[in-house]
Amino acid sequence: MAGQIAVGRSPSNSWAYYVWIAGLGLLALLGLYSFTQQLTQGHQVTGLSDAAPWGLYISGFVFFVGASAGATIIGLMIHAFGRQDYAPLGTRAILVGLLSLVGAVLFITVDVGSIPRMINLPWIWRNPTSMFMYTSLTYYLFGLLLLGELYYTIKVNRGIATSGDKKRAKWLAIAAVPFALVVVHAPHGALFAVVKAREFWNNPLLPPHFAVVALVSGTAIMLLVALVTSALNGRQLVRKETLSHMGALLAFFIALAGFLDFFDWIVFSYSGKTVGNEAWKFLTNSHLPFSAIHVGGYIVAFLILLFARGRGLGWLAVASIVAIAAVAAYRYNLTTLGVAVPLFGFLPNEEYVPTWPELSLALGIVAAVVLAYSVLVKVLPVEEQASPASRSSPT
Repeated sequence: MAGQIAVGRSPSNSWAYYVWIAGLGLLALLGLYSFTQQLTQGHQVTGLSDAAPWGLYISGFVFFVGASAGATIIGLMIHAFGRQDYAPLGTRAILVGLLSLVGAVLFITVDVGSIPRMINLPWIWRNPTSMFMYTSLTYYLFGLLLLGELYYTIKVNRGIATSGDKKRAKWLAIAAVPFALVVVHAPHGALFAVVKAREFWNNPLLPPHFAVVALVSGTAIMLLVALVTSALNGRQLVRKETLSHMGALLAFFIALAGFLDFFDWIVFSYSGKTVGNEAWKFLTNSHLPFSAIHVGGYIVAFLILLFARGRGLGWLAVASIVAIAAVAAYRYNLTTLGVAVPLFGFLPNEEYVPTWPELSLALGIVAAVVLAYSVLVKVLPVEEQASPASRSSPT
């Protein structure tokens, strides 16, 4: 149809697609094998311990919950702000959100180790004073919200939706943003913030900080999805102006996250507490590579988006990848440093180092999420089809 952005066909018929799927499948199977090792031999095969119970698994969990929440920004742009130029990304964003939520639950599963025990929360094991009971309930509710949004959006894409279906798809998309950020992800910051014994976490600004970082990761992932999809199809999925607008949004969210990071550290530095000094030692020694990726990544991504956004789509892809890496490093540092500083001064520092089973299992979960997305965008109608009248009318 005239004026409509042409979208290329999926590369599913090419050998590269099948190689991609096979590679992801092998990584997922490797992760499954590592999980069976962990089940049979226990958590001793990991770097986790009583002193450092949270590590790579919880870092992955928090990252994917944030990505799930942040991806909802696309639906808000389409339905609340009338940005129909974002429409080709609408269904893809729902899939990213839903599959990221699945990835987060998988990370919790492998951390707990017992799937039946995990499922018991919050239905059988209920503790109203625990944040875990509350957050576990939000997974189910958010998953149902995303499934409902996906169901009605697919009906719209197939051209079989009623006016009521379209309204449901619209309002579910709008409701998903405050629900994801306020009900789902900010309380995940509270999981850390309410731990009074861990001063590195015990910060009332951590919940909103988590929500802002979620917007960074979700926006960066969706920008990368748009760029990669366009490159694979050989045609633009969305207009360059839309990509530039997404880059501006990402720059704004990075600036907010950096602002919160700066004042978080100012508070620790001027408080004069031991935990601040100890945390600084870790950040500048064993965790220095992650600190550099976190802080340097924000700076590099922001500068690219500020000065090089209009010089080519490749720069947008670089900024997205760097921003995603920065968020991942932030999540890892926050999770592991909280348990690195001992609760009592006479105890030694806990040097947590992930083991190969942990790394391969985490990589397997990431591969499984990407694999599911790669298959679903092929089998599902991810964009709205033209009506029969539109297809028969001359252009």
